[in-house]
Amino acid sequence: MTAEQQRQADERRIARDVTLVGSALDAGLGAAKIVVGAWAGSQALIADGVHSLSDLATDAGVLVVTAMSRKGPDTEHPYGHERFETLGTLALGAVLLVVAGGLAYDSLLRLLEGRFPSPSAPALIVAAVSIASKEWIFRYTRRASERIASPLLLANAWHSRSDAFSSVAVLIGVAGAMAGWPWLDLGAAIVVALIVAWVGWQLIANAAQELVDTGLTRAELGQLRLATLAIDGIIETHRIRSRRMGNAVLVDLDIVVRPDISVSEGHQVAWTLARSLREQFPSIRDVKIHVDPQEQADRIDLPLRAEAEAGLTRHWPQALVARIDRITLHYGATNIDADVFLQPATAADETIAEALLHRAGKPAWLGELRIWS
Repeated sequence: MTAEQQRQADERRIARDVTLVGSALDAGLGAAKIVVGAWAGSQALIADGVHSLSDLATDAGVLVVTAMSRKGPDTEHPYGHERFETLGTLALGAVLLVVAGGLAYDSLLRLLEGRFPSPSAPALIVAAVSIASKEWIFRYTRRASERIASPLLLANAWHSRSDAFSSVAVLIGVAGAMAGWPWLDLGAAIVVALIVAWVGWQLIANAAQELVDTGLTRAELGQLRLATLAIDGIIETHRIRSRRMGNAVLVDLDIVVRPDISVSEGHQVAWTLARSLREQFPSIRDVKIHVDPQEQADRIDLPLRAEAEAGLTRHWPQALVARIDRITLHYGATNIDADVFLQPATAADETIAEALLHRAGKPAWLGELRIWS
């Protein structure tokens, strides 16, 4: 198993364990709230119980989606499966909006019809237990989400905290109803629905931003630029683009280097930059780097190698052409410098370049010609 495969397996295990703990807690709390709410006469507590049981469905979704999103790239998904986590977050937000709408409608209908409940003390006890339990599971899940950088697990953590907030509203509503304001229990149920709806909307909005390829913030891009310019050999970077994909960030950028360096040196500079960015920014999963030569003017259309070599040697003596070992072309903005490497030297080689430069038919695009033997 490679290090990357081991990391993905560890992340799946962490997400599974924390979600199973949350599922067990949601099942117990949901059942207790509904049973005690019906027995103690609290519509707010029943609504909160439905909210808790809805967490079971989302917990199951988190388990499935997290397992899928932690798979490595394959033929159909060459960039990995992180977007499955984004879709899971989107679905979780939609479920919360539906649940919120149902809770709000039922409670508002009861309020308008004047069907006020009369809750008793057991509802207060269950609400207090729910607040403490859901706050604990929120912190537990949030730590796990930060450990594996999972937006979906973080979304589930905030779902748990919304349950804690809704239980606070239940506690206030039940206490108020017991104190002589019977409508307060239904009001608390409506507040619970609004809290659930707000959390759902936030999840949908964040997932939608990722699906439309929202990139890093301006401050984060500034940090990337500083890290790029710190690499020896990079003169400038004139474009940095990024997009999020689940817990990963994909980056592509252009770097400017000296025009006279070799292809292998340019590749080494780019490789060093990619390694440095991954080390400094662990969320970066993939870096694509385009290497540009430094230019002093607007580039014109210059011939590629086959055409350039033909134009360069067209008027050369055949005996000289036969001795060519290789030709290195250095492209500038408006011309091409050429280094011609010859096979075994002769005493006359040092005058060849000067003589060739004065021959008829010198290409207009040719800058400096250097003969090496």
